[in-house]
Amino acid sequence: HGDCLVPKSYKEDPKLGRWVSNIRYKKTVLQRQGIEAEEIPPESKVLTQYLTAERIEKLNSVGFVWKAGETKIPWKDRFRDCVDYYEREGRWPSQSMGQLGEWVHHQRRLYAEKDVNFMKNKAPKLDAVGFEWTPRGYTRMTWDDGFEMLMEYGKINGHYDVQRPNTEQADAKSDELRLYKWVESLHRMYRSYTLGRQSGSLTEERIMLLVKQGFTFRND
Repeated sequence: HGDCLVPKSYKEDPKLGRWVSNIRYKKTVLQRQGIEAEEIPPESKVLTQYLTAERIEKLNSVGFVWKAGETKIPWKDRFRDCVDYYEREGRWPSQSMGQLGEWVHHQRRLYAEKDVNFMKNKAPKLDAVGFEWTPRGYTRMTWDDGFEMLMEYGKINGHYDVQRPNTEQADAKSDELRLYKWVESLHRMYRSYTLGRQSGSLTEERIMLLVKQGFTFRND
């Protein structure tokens, strides 16, 4: 077919049609509630009905169309829409802002994963217009909590190079995964800081504090 425009009444595979319809409906309900994705409750299995951030990302990566009748918009057009919004509003679109917000979230996700094709062809264009790679205030925990956990990690391991935990074994709210995501946000905010942009909660004072403790920021 060359696309993911699966209709609700898909005669060739009714089961697929119903599945796609349910996925679209769930995403709509989450957006109405102001939620980007579902988080798996602690000690719970990843059930099929959960629409997690990872599953949303996988669907986006194959060009899944979230609204029936929606046409896939080229990257360059979404890029222009994003820049126009910034020039008009003075800030980048929120990740919860409909289709454009989903596009923004997807760019940040690819950047965080250091996708080779994205980093070579798309990231430089976003960098050129001053795009913020980390949403303002995005850490998923407070500075004090994150700093305390990082210092404890350093005492135990002798370094601050926090590795991503095995996602199959660590639940979405585990301290290991929360710390990893917090540290990754530090690196992204630091990059914005070095480029003279908004750096979220990472102030110059906090940068100096981290460096004094022996933390090393990545230069990528």
